Amino acid sequence: MLDENNIEIVQIQVQDYSENESTSNSYDTSVVYLDDDHVMLENFKTIYSPYFKVYVTDSADKAREIIKNKEINIIISDQRMPKITGVQFFTSIVKEFPDPIRILLTAFTEIEVVINAINQGQIYQYVRKPYIFQDMKKMLEDASEIYHIRKSKSGEQIDKRKMHYSLSPNIEI
Repeated sequence: MLDENNIEIVQIQVQDYSENESTSNSYDTSVVYLDDDHVMLENFKTIYSPYFKVYVTDSADKAREIIKNKEINIIISDQRMPKITGVQFFTSIVKEFPDPIRILLTAFTEIEVVINAINQGQIYQYVRKPYIFQDMKKMLEDASEIYHIRKSKSGEQIDKRKMHYSLSPNIEI
Protein backbone atom coordinates (compact mmCIF):
# COMPACT_ATOMS: atom_id res chain seq x y z
CA MET A 1 0.00 0.00 0.00
CA LEU A 2 1.27 3.50 -0.83
CA ASP A 3 0.65 6.70 1.12
CA GLU A 4 -0.09 10.13 -0.41
CA ASN A 5 3.63 10.58 -1.23
CA ASN A 6 3.85 7.19 -2.98
CA ILE A 7 5.89 5.77 -0.10
CA GLU A 8 5.18 2.15 0.64
CA ILE A 9 3.49 1.56 3.98
CA VAL A 10 4.46 -1.65 5.71
CA GLN A 11 2.31 -2.99 8.49
CA ILE A 12 4.13 -4.74 11.28
CA GLN A 13 2.25 -7.32 13.28
CA VAL A 14 3.25 -7.68 16.88
CA GLN A 15 2.54 -11.04 18.44
CA ASP A 16 2.33 -11.95 22.10
CA TYR A 17 4.71 -14.79 22.93
CA SER A 18 4.42 -16.86 26.06
CA GLU A 19 7.34 -18.94 27.30
CA ASN A 20 5.81 -22.05 25.69
CA GLU A 21 5.57 -20.67 22.16
CA SER A 22 8.38 -20.28 19.68
CA THR A 23 9.62 -16.79 18.90
CA SER A 24 10.30 -14.94 15.70
CA ASN A 25 14.06 -15.36 16.18
CA SER A 26 15.46 -17.57 13.44
CA TYR A 27 17.41 -19.58 15.99
CA ASP A 28 14.57 -19.77 18.52
CA THR A 29 16.93 -18.42 21.18
CA SER A 30 16.10 -19.08 24.82
CA VAL A 31 17.21 -16.62 27.51
CA VAL A 32 17.10 -17.02 31.30
CA TYR A 33 17.26 -13.80 33.29
CA LEU A 34 17.97 -14.01 37.05
CA ASP A 35 17.47 -10.87 39.14
CA ASP A 36 15.98 -10.01 42.53
CA ASP A 37 14.40 -6.86 41.06
CA HIS A 38 10.89 -7.85 39.93
CA VAL A 39 10.42 -4.65 37.91
CA MET A 40 13.58 -5.42 35.91
CA LEU A 41 12.36 -8.99 35.35
CA GLU A 42 8.93 -7.92 34.12
CA ASN A 43 10.35 -5.16 31.92
CA PHE A 44 12.88 -7.56 30.39
CA LYS A 45 10.22 -10.17 29.66
CA THR A 46 7.85 -7.60 28.17
CA ILE A 47 10.49 -5.94 26.01
CA TYR A 48 12.42 -8.99 24.75
CA SER A 49 9.73 -11.70 24.48
CA PRO A 50 8.87 -10.70 20.90
CA TYR A 51 12.46 -11.54 19.92
CA PHE A 52 13.53 -14.39 22.21
CA LYS A 53 12.01 -17.11 24.33
CA VAL A 54 12.39 -15.48 27.76
CA TYR A 55 12.36 -17.08 31.19
CA VAL A 56 12.67 -14.78 34.20
CA THR A 57 13.15 -15.67 37.85
CA ASP A 58 14.31 -14.17 41.13
CA SER A 59 15.64 -17.53 42.37
CA ALA A 60 19.01 -19.09 41.53
CA ASP A 61 17.49 -22.54 42.18
CA LYS A 62 14.65 -21.88 39.71
CA ALA A 63 17.12 -20.55 37.15
CA ARG A 64 19.21 -23.71 37.54
CA GLU A 65 16.06 -25.84 37.13
CA ILE A 66 15.09 -23.99 33.92
CA ILE A 67 18.61 -24.42 32.54
CA LYS A 68 18.53 -28.11 33.41
CA ASN A 69 15.14 -28.75 31.77
CA LYS A 70 15.26 -26.48 28.69
CA GLU A 71 17.84 -25.82 26.03
CA ILE A 72 19.00 -22.40 27.17
CA ASN A 73 21.26 -20.37 24.92
CA ILE A 74 21.90 -17.29 27.05
CA ILE A 75 21.94 -16.77 30.81
CA ILE A 76 21.77 -13.28 32.29
CA SER A 77 22.28 -12.65 35.97
CA ASP A 78 22.33 -9.57 38.14
CA GLN A 79 25.48 -9.37 40.26
CA ARG A 80 24.06 -8.13 43.55
CA MET A 81 21.27 -10.28 44.93
CA PRO A 82 20.45 -11.18 48.56
CA LYS A 83 21.38 -14.89 48.59
CA ILE A 84 23.92 -15.26 45.78
CA THR A 85 25.94 -13.02 43.50
CA GLY A 86 25.86 -13.35 39.75
CA VAL A 87 29.51 -14.48 39.72
CA GLN A 88 28.76 -17.14 42.35
CA PHE A 89 25.77 -18.34 40.32
CA PHE A 90 27.77 -18.55 37.07
CA THR A 91 30.65 -20.29 38.85
CA SER A 92 28.23 -22.85 40.31
CA ILE A 93 26.74 -23.79 36.92
CA VAL A 94 29.60 -23.41 34.44
CA LYS A 95 30.87 -27.01 34.74
CA GLU A 96 27.44 -28.62 34.46
CA PHE A 97 26.17 -26.17 31.81
CA PRO A 98 29.19 -24.89 29.85
CA ASP A 99 27.38 -24.11 26.59
CA PRO A 100 25.07 -21.16 27.38
CA ILE A 101 26.51 -17.70 26.86
CA ARG A 102 26.65 -15.81 30.18
CA ILE A 103 26.01 -12.08 30.68
CA LEU A 104 26.48 -10.31 34.03
CA LEU A 105 24.43 -7.20 34.86
CA THR A 106 25.24 -4.74 37.60
CA ALA A 107 24.48 -1.19 38.63
CA PHE A 108 27.96 -0.96 40.19
CA THR A 109 31.46 -1.03 38.74
CA GLU A 110 33.83 -3.12 40.80
CA ILE A 111 36.97 -4.26 39.02
CA GLU A 112 37.32 -7.33 41.26
CA VAL A 113 33.81 -8.44 40.28
CA VAL A 114 34.65 -8.03 36.61
CA ILE A 115 37.85 -10.05 36.97
CA ASN A 116 36.09 -12.82 38.92
CA ALA A 117 33.23 -12.90 36.44
CA ILE A 118 35.62 -13.38 33.55
CA ASN A 119 37.90 -15.87 35.28
CA GLN A 120 35.43 -17.93 37.30
CA GLY A 121 32.06 -17.46 35.64
CA GLN A 122 33.38 -17.32 32.07
CA ILE A 123 31.10 -14.45 31.12
CA TYR A 124 30.63 -13.16 27.59
CA GLN A 125 29.69 -9.60 28.58
CA TYR A 126 29.59 -7.40 31.66
CA VAL A 127 26.77 -4.84 31.36
CA ARG A 128 26.01 -1.82 33.51
CA LYS A 129 22.44 -1.04 34.51
CA PRO A 130 20.50 0.67 33.19
CA TYR A 131 21.17 -0.69 29.73
CA ILE A 132 19.86 0.59 26.41
CA PHE A 133 17.21 -1.58 24.73
CA GLN A 134 18.88 -1.72 21.31
CA ASP A 135 22.33 -2.39 22.80
CA MET A 136 21.00 -5.31 24.86
CA LYS A 137 19.02 -6.67 21.91
CA LYS A 138 22.13 -6.56 19.70
CA MET A 139 24.19 -8.21 22.44
CA LEU A 140 21.62 -11.01 22.77
CA GLU A 141 21.54 -11.50 19.00
CA ASP A 142 25.35 -11.67 18.88
CA ALA A 143 25.44 -14.06 21.85
CA SER A 144 22.84 -16.25 20.15
CA GLU A 145 24.91 -16.37 16.99
CA ILE A 146 28.03 -17.32 18.97
CA TYR A 147 26.10 -20.03 20.81
CA HIS A 148 24.79 -21.56 17.58
CA ILE A 149 28.16 -21.35 15.81
CA ARG A 150 29.81 -23.14 18.75
CA LYS A 151 27.08 -25.79 18.76
CA SER A 152 27.32 -26.37 15.02
CA LYS A 153 31.12 -26.58 15.17
CA SER A 154 31.03 -29.07 18.04
CA GLY A 155 28.47 -31.07 16.04
CA GLU A 156 30.73 -30.97 12.99
CA GLN A 157 33.66 -32.20 15.09
CA ILE A 158 31.59 -35.09 16.43
CA ASP A 159 30.43 -35.96 12.90
CA LYS A 160 34.02 -35.83 11.60
CA ARG A 161 35.16 -38.15 14.40
CA LYS A 162 32.33 -40.56 13.62
CA MET A 163 33.22 -40.49 9.94
CA HIS A 164 36.90 -41.04 10.75
CA TYR A 165 35.98 -43.88 13.07
CA SER A 166 33.78 -45.52 10.47
CA LEU A 167 36.67 -45.36 7.98
CA SER A 168 39.19 -46.55 10.57
CA PRO A 169 37.34 -48.81 13.05
CA ASN A 170 40.52 -49.78 14.92
CA ILE A 171 41.08 -46.23 16.14
CA GLU A 172 39.50 -45.32 19.48
CA ILE A 173 37.76 -42.00 19.94
